[in-house]
Amino acid sequence: MTGITAPMPSTSALNHTAARPSPQPRPRVRIFNVKYSPNLGDGLLSECLEQALVECGADESTCSIDLAARSAYGRGTAGRSALMRMLQSLPPALRRLAVRLPLAVQSRRRWLPHYRAALRDADCVVIGGGNLIADLDLNFPTKLALAIHESADRGLPVFIYGCGVSSGWSRQGAALLQQALARDAVRQVFLRDERSISLWHDLFGEHAGLPARLVRDPGLLAGERYGLGASQPRPGAVLVGLNVTAPVAVQYHAEHAPQARQLEDWYLNLAETLVARGFRVAVFTNGSPEDRACAARLRSAFETIALPGQVSFPEADTPGELARLISGLGGLIAFRMHAIIASYACRIPFVALDWDPKLASFVHSIDHSEWLVDPASTPPETAASLLAQAMANGIAPNTHARVIAQARYGVESLHTEIARAVKP
Repeated sequence: MTGITAPMPSTSALNHTAARPSPQPRPRVRIFNVKYSPNLGDGLLSECLEQALVECGADESTCSIDLAARSAYGRGTAGRSALMRMLQSLPPALRRLAVRLPLAVQSRRRWLPHYRAALRDADCVVIGGGNLIADLDLNFPTKLALAIHESADRGLPVFIYGCGVSSGWSRQGAALLQQALARDAVRQVFLRDERSISLWHDLFGEHAGLPARLVRDPGLLAGERYGLGASQPRPGAVLVGLNVTAPVAVQYHAEHAPQARQLEDWYLNLAETLVARGFRVAVFTNGSPEDRACAARLRSAFETIALPGQVSFPEADTPGELARLISGLGGLIAFRMHAIIASYACRIPFVALDWDPKLASFVHSIDHSEWLVDPASTPPETAASLLAQAMANGIAPNTHARVIAQARYGVESLHTEIARAVKP
């Protein structure tokens, strides 16, 4: 099938061929994603996509529909870590049996009513942003199939935009999404990396006759969305960020994750090394409850390695707060993909901790593979040295401008397709 991997447009192409906002109509777009996940990175990319679509010409009412039927930002449930550990301990077949009844109940009682109410007066639907094309315990296959079927029943065109695709699909999960795609409601597919495009082609695209186009992650528009830029260093020690992800979360997603104690010791040794090099360290999370709990559990240990004021513990409760926190750093070390994306959006150098192919795909796409390290095999001293080197070298402004322009161009292309689909 042709057209599976479209190259990113050049800056000159963007200047001459970018789609222009159409004056009429202004389509009322509803975007399915996990905006109100306690992981604020999901909200960040959702808010970026919403605003970018409105700026391209979508109606001001354009908004997200949370796939889990949440309606506000919150810190999540305290039992999430225990649930992740329980599911992780089960063989795959038993995991699918364990979640089948809860998924069926939630679909009928909560998710479908929420989707129906939110789709009133919609002109089109976007499944937009995040690693949504994934089968972790049938969660997203169930929700995405519901969303597509409901959209098809209403005659609404559907677009998949800026999503990642994961491997490891179960037969049941793949069947759910294939059946939904057979409704022919999905008009175009735009994915955020070439690995996702290849997986989509093999799993769904060829079967459904839906090739995918390559776009940048909408979270790259965070600097524009929140009016941010790289902060100017203040006198004294430079502040660097250590974005903590709980070992249970790393183990849930990664094939070769460090043991819990090993990873927590790595964090502590890294912070100690950074302080010894003259940096101040901000220990923070993207907001997931398991990450917050891990950071809180380690706080006293972090405090013992430094003098007062050398290690701080800022917290963010909204995507805007997370983006502003990151924009005030001189450098960042993180697992979480949208912490890294927000960092790049604000031209903050980073060291990305390898744990999931989606993160590696992003880092490679911006030509900074040298800033990607595996904490299981990289000593904290090496990671600290790499961050110092990245901060000294910085992010090239011309390359950065091109990447951000590509992210904007992708949303413009999506809006052009939406305008064609809903044109009277």
